[in-house]
Amino acid sequence: MEIRWFGHASFGIFTSRGTILTDPFDESVGYRIPDIEPDVVLVSHEHYDHNNTKDLKGNPVIIRGSGIHKAIDVEFEGIRTYHDDALGAKRGENTVFVFEVDGLRLCHLGDLGDIPADETLRAMKGSGIDILFTPVGGVYTIDWQGANKMIDLLKPKITIPMHFKTQACRLDIDPVDPFLEGKKYERMKVLTVDSDSISDIPPVVLLEYE
Repeated sequence: MEIRWFGHASFGIFTSRGTILTDPFDESVGYRIPDIEPDVVLVSHEHYDHNNTKDLKGNPVIIRGSGIHKAIDVEFEGIRTYHDDALGAKRGENTVFVFEVDGLRLCHLGDLGDIPADETLRAMKGSGIDILFTPVGGVYTIDWQGANKMIDLLKPKITIPMHFKTQACRLDIDPVDPFLEGKKYERMKVLTVDSDSISDIPPVVLLEYE
């Protein structure tokens, strides 16, 4: 499996079953639209920086909302959460996606705005999480402290931070630095991982956007 970061909350996950794209943004966010043809696209919520499906190439399966969704012989579980700390009253709902492919279980938190209830956390954790994608930039999502809390609760083998300020990002959110402080991490252009090599990878991977 290869994982590339296109910026914000958007990743290309290249697997033996096909290519999965998460939370595609539009050009106003500041990053380039990725030049890929995904098989599946996961949309955590309907905001412009996460739901730009109109610029996608090919004819991918678009997955939204809670429940079990099946595509490319993979089950994608959408888990209902909130985009804020007021049960959705400020920014609405958010879908966390959990799925297993190539022997690895992945969890993408989307624009999670608050620590979920215990029952929701149990559904997310399931049999264990290998790779967690978590927002860290605050303002519209949990901040670095909230991300640390989610790591403590979900105990992933690898955490990939997302949704933070970079030179390209035009949104007024916080940088990744506070989250990285005191952590063992490695910068990578591409994360190449499988069930055998995951134990050799640092607990935090900071991907460089493409």
